[in-house]
Amino acid sequence: MLAAFLSSCRLFFRADGSTTTGLGHLIRCQALAQALQPAFKATFMLREVAPPIAQQLAAATLTVQAIPTEVPAGLPEAGWLASQLAATDILILDGYQFGPAYQRLLAATGAALVCLDDLITPPFWAEVVLNQAGGVGPAAYAQVPLARLYLGPAFALLRPPFWQNSVEKQLVTTPLRLFLNMGGADPGNQTAALLPQLRRQFPSYELAVVTGAAYPHQAALQAVAEQLGPPIVLHHDLTATALAALLRTCQVFVCPPSGVAYECCAAGGAVLLHQTADNQQAMFTFLIGEGLALPLAEGLTWAESDLPALAARQQPRQQALFDGLAGQRLQAVFAELATAHRYQLRRATAADAALYFAWANDPAVRQNAIYAAPITWETHVAWFARRLQDADSYLYLLSSAGGEPIGQVRVEFDEPGQPGLIDYSVAPSHRGQGVGTLLLRRALQRLRHDRPELAGGAVLGQVKAGNVASARVFERLRFMRQAAVTLHGEAYEVFRLHFPLDS
Repeated sequence: MLAAFLSSCRLFFRADGSTTTGLGHLIRCQALAQALQPAFKATFMLREVAPPIAQQLAAATLTVQAIPTEVPAGLPEAGWLASQLAATDILILDGYQFGPAYQRLLAATGAALVCLDDLITPPFWAEVVLNQAGGVGPAAYAQVPLARLYLGPAFALLRPPFWQNSVEKQLVTTPLRLFLNMGGADPGNQTAALLPQLRRQFPSYELAVVTGAAYPHQAALQAVAEQLGPPIVLHHDLTATALAALLRTCQVFVCPPSGVAYECCAAGGAVLLHQTADNQQAMFTFLIGEGLALPLAEGLTWAESDLPALAARQQPRQQALFDGLAGQRLQAVFAELATAHRYQLRRATAADAALYFAWANDPAVRQNAIYAAPITWETHVAWFARRLQDADSYLYLLSSAGGEPIGQVRVEFDEPGQPGLIDYSVAPSHRGQGVGTLLLRRALQRLRHDRPELAGGAVLGQVKAGNVASARVFERLRFMRQAAVTLHGEAYEVFRLHFPLDS
């Protein structure tokens, strides 16, 4: 049943790539889309659809939809994209042009918003943040409330042939071969600039030079290679399968600290990094710090006779980190996300009074309530009507895809500028299933849209001492623990979540 549901869940990617901007965003989106096949069917929403890019995505059985040329970039584009989405869809954004206002429009649809990040520029409205660079912890995303964080090479965005390399590592010692690639587009033509240096420093190595479909300098590179003479072999626009096979025959790799560096680490050997963009800094720092690679500047000081020892030293570290299981982890992440969006969230209405009354008087709810005495129907009806009319009270109800009530969240703002106070409960038949975290996350995500003045504000949860399950819900959502309080003679743990200004 789950497989049938996932196959009907629509997955959209919004990214761009070209000869001037590079292909990094598209390549890692393609890797993610392929990792999620066949469970999910992906559509790429592109503003620029160059034939080589379209062919590459089509070869991976990925659908491409061009954004209409009459739709301007920026917020008009976000509005158009939002009109394509349903609350059960998943949208992946990968690009630096998608700012907070753009994200907000898309998140308001109720669709799951996933942001691929590498600059640690907080995607304020993301439900999921995926950053494959190592050395990045949750603190880097303190300004992204409620988001699930998936960080580091455990979630490396490798295309399928490169996962196989990470599983079947075997260091090939002959012939001596050095791999050179400076990204799919390499607009600055670092490839041609580095080629003479590598030829001089490592004369015994065959140089396997790979350029991508969007590389615009092929003729100039050919001239440089002919001038330097053999053994230099130029490869252009290789398929992922052919590239992975080539990497298995190399012992030394020269590349930028980007997705291709992870592909080289998966193959295993001496990896020398040449940084070409600011967004590569985090990965550069991590790979060097963990002993998985060296800066190219340092590598160029080594004698070529020392390179085999360097490869042998780096490979075990690479093998430990790139275990070939990233695809399975990503599949689990997106299956959980899609399942969460099967549930339906709405504002409570007067018709829900009896349901709320039954839940409020549930013995477990009364036991953990500040006021533990049972509630009368008359008292409840009057209170419920006041809450529905109060502009500073927000009552949300979560139901299953079939309409079965799952739980409720209420947030009340008693004083201007003060944090809202959270009350939530899960239906007795759904307790112990991890629904509390899903319920509270979905409700607070909706609250951000329903109460714009929440930006810069906060919400509080008060949990009776000993209610471990409820405390864990707040911790999973990255609420910060505050000083405990005593209410009516009982101790309560306090949890606080701050919502940043998003512009």
